[in-house]
Amino acid sequence: MTPSGRGTALDNPYYYPDTQVLRNLFGYTDPRLLAEVESAATTWRLAELAVEPVAGDFGFTHLQDIHYYLLQDVYGWAGEIRTVRSFAGNTGIEHDSPESIEAGIAENFANLAATDYLRALDHAEFTTALAEYWGDLTLLHPFVDGNSRTQKVFVDQLAHQAGWAIDWREINVGALQSARTFSFVDQGKILGDILGPVIVEKDSIPVDVVAASGRDALTTVQEHWVAMIEHAENRFDEPYTWSTQLAVAEVEHSPEPTPAPAAAHRELPEYESSWQQPYWTPDTGHRMTSGHTMSHPGSRAEGPRL
Repeated sequence: MTPSGRGTALDNPYYYPDTQVLRNLFGYTDPRLLAEVESAATTWRLAELAVEPVAGDFGFTHLQDIHYYLLQDVYGWAGEIRTVRSFAGNTGIEHDSPESIEAGIAENFANLAATDYLRALDHAEFTTALAEYWGDLTLLHPFVDGNSRTQKVFVDQLAHQAGWAIDWREINVGALQSARTFSFVDQGKILGDILGPVIVEKDSIPVDVVAASGRDALTTVQEHWVAMIEHAENRFDEPYTWSTQLAVAEVEHSPEPTPAPAAAHRELPEYESSWQQPYWTPDTGHRMTSGHTMSHPGSRAEGPRL
């Protein structure tokens, strides 16, 4: 199994033999061709969902229906629960095991129902509750692929029924991706820092922004991961502001701006981080923990915060 959890067909039946290509309805074994077709198909389906959302009661079946709708044109396993192990990129964090997914699903969606689906909360309360819930859902990772796209649609619908909206046009995609996984460490605190500025009143933005892409950023997903660990260890009570580093498009014929004084640069050091990983045990019926330690290389200078 590869670190990303996407093994070859020798240990993962979702892939064509001796490839890193998911079995698909087209029979494509060229990863670039499959990526192009998948992107086009899911973009089209997402645009449809922006206009006519999948109906549901915010239980797991609702999430499954969204996943199926998005990926139905490409994969025969759309909407099905995965049966193989899965890891969050190269972080070393394992998603819920196949044996524990059903228990995780039951807990996750029972917790959501217990909050009355995040209704009647003010902005700060909603942001915190959504971040905690989304972090747990991320670590559940119930499908082989397409989890992020599915969760985006699900969370968008969840926000709307609670009286809020998420302006996906303004979000830092790399920071969001890292923070969702980092919720494993900080229970969604940094994810809340990232979501807070883009959570707005429901009627203040168009309903179809869920189909929009986020803004380009100056910091990679891996750099965000390193920065988040450093932040959690040294400045946990402060807001995480790296997510404000957005790439600004150049404007033709614009006058050269007066440079602002340079901000002091900080280098992220090399360090190790340790955490306790929760997981389900069928014998006891509750979450246990196992320890992990990971080495992290130093990052480039932080640079000015925009």
